[in-house]
Amino acid sequence: MNKVSEKVLDFYKIMPFNIYGDTKIACNNIKKNPIYETYPFLTKSLESSGSILDIGCGGGWLVNNIGYHYKSKKITGIDFNPIAIKFASEVSKKLNLSNTFEVQDLFKFKQEGFDLILSMGVLHHTDDCLAALDHVCKLGGKKSKIFIGLYHKFGRKPFLDYVNSIKHLNEDAKFEKYKEIHKLTDEVHLKSWFRDQVLHPHETQHTLSEVLEVFKNNNYVFKGTSINHFRKNESMDQILFEEKNLINYANEKIKKKIYYPGFFIVAGEKND
Repeated sequence: MNKVSEKVLDFYKIMPFNIYGDTKIACNNIKKNPIYETYPFLTKSLESSGSILDIGCGGGWLVNNIGYHYKSKKITGIDFNPIAIKFASEVSKKLNLSNTFEVQDLFKFKQEGFDLILSMGVLHHTDDCLAALDHVCKLGGKKSKIFIGLYHKFGRKPFLDYVNSIKHLNEDAKFEKYKEIHKLTDEVHLKSWFRDQVLHPHETQHTLSEVLEVFKNNNYVFKGTSINHFRKNESMDQILFEEKNLINYANEKIKKKIYYPGFFIVAGEKND
């Protein structure tokens, strides 16, 4: 394991991302917030996919949410943090699900043939995000679909500027400032987000063009992006124009003390 991975793993062992005060709260959240409402753009892909892989599943919210609301799916979640995997497995057991969770380094995971690959907010914490994306793309089967979520080069900047403006504060004071913009009710859940967003030891930011280049090299066709809310029949020129405007949108959110992480999702489909 390289030094970046070791540092990130040590960070998440203290508190995994998106974790709750206890498994009961996590289960109730999954029941009340179905995946097709949180991520409606995933619905068709989830319905048509038999085997699903979540890269960097953390506390298992995505895997267990899909498993609870789509009972017939074979879902695997991998993460290099054994503490996160333990929590995810406990939630899965409480919900009576048959999901598979594994402690794995994503670069060493070799199982292939998945119908749907998901990785939301993970690869930008590796030592080489685009190399990680290239490896992940190779895990898909014929006609595999992929959804990758990363920090955006333009959209992330206003939030990072905000973080920089409070860097002189101690951790408790930073947390109080963060509470002003991110309204989560569970204190442990909120603290996990705060640590991930404000204290994280390593992240990179990326553009749509970077992702599409890796997709192209792995024979994936672009199928949509959150940059334009997954609207169909919109030219790439228009999407790239909207991409550049993400910085303005993010600035307005931060000014109004509304949490906006500067995160974007790109979808692709293997062209076999």
